[in-house]
Amino acid sequence: MGSLPRRIAAVTLTTATLLGLAGAATSASATTIRYFKAYGPNPSYAAPRAWAAAHAAGYTDAQCSQETEVISPGYWEVIVTCVS
Repeated sequence: MGSLPRRIAAVTLTTATLLGLAGAATSASATTIRYFKAYGPNPSYAAPRAWAAAHAAGYTDAQCSQETEVISPGYWEVIVTCVS
């Protein structure tokens, strides 16, 4: 019976250590995702504006990707998604 408190203490210490490591791993791998949207009559009009906003925020082409959607006939949305 004398070893039960030691076992509880060991399990508690191990659990605390694992939780601490998990918290450190979560903090180290945190990423930021930002979206830059622009609208226009065609993607050729809207895309440069969305990319300009992403570049003005400090993102490079390698950190970003582009999606294009038709909102309604003759009206497009360009979304530049950047990850850092």
